[in-house]
Amino acid sequence: MSLVVYQLPHSPYCLPITRALAALQVGFEVLNLSKADRSEVIQLTNGAHYQVPVLAHGDSPQNCRLVHEGSEGEPDGLDVARYVERLWGAGRLFPQPLEGLQSLLVPHIEGELEGVMFKLTDIHYVPAIADLVERTITIRHKERRYGRGCLDQWRANRGALFAQAGALLVPFERMLFSQPFLLGSQPVYTDFALFGVLANLTFNDWNPFPPDLPRLADWFARMKVFCYS
Repeated sequence: MSLVVYQLPHSPYCLPITRALAALQVGFEVLNLSKADRSEVIQLTNGAHYQVPVLAHGDSPQNCRLVHEGSEGEPDGLDVARYVERLWGAGRLFPQPLEGLQSLLVPHIEGELEGVMFKLTDIHYVPAIADLVERTITIRHKERRYGRGCLDQWRANRGALFAQAGALLVPFERMLFSQPFLLGSQPVYTDFALFGVLANLTFNDWNPFPPDLPRLADWFARMKVFCYS
């Protein structure tokens, strides 16, 4: 059966899914979307959804399951990740003994931590959008949510934002003092969630990896190539 991931290649929510699929040695294709034009996902889901990632899983358009946030009724909002776990994870992404810890860590990573780091990415990503219409729509979308001139503010405050991100990463550095991955001997979804945020931060070498976090830097390098045996 075929598997297609509709994504934004730099998205901190798409990167954990594609990295987890690769680690599980699941074959898949990616279809990159425009930040400003989600018409393909909107049409694919018959208007039910516009965010990414979306998985299209099946052997034909008539026999294809679409998985996106809210589609599987997961109470924690990790519908796509939980779908990957059910079909291919075999308890490796969401082992039952770690459910409590992951229910605390993943929202923190995708909330407070991502809320700082995406600003450091966007000050590079948005100006790099070649298409004027797409760039303008993206800027207006950001300003409607964060206020007029937000990109200029983030750029001016880059040093403070980078220091804040580094401080938020210190607990994860400490989690690696005595084990190779955040919660044990192999990655679980918390690892992939944090990988996504850091891969977003360092996408296209727009930002350096935060300094003074040697264990986390080593972990990040291993996460890039990890495969479950």
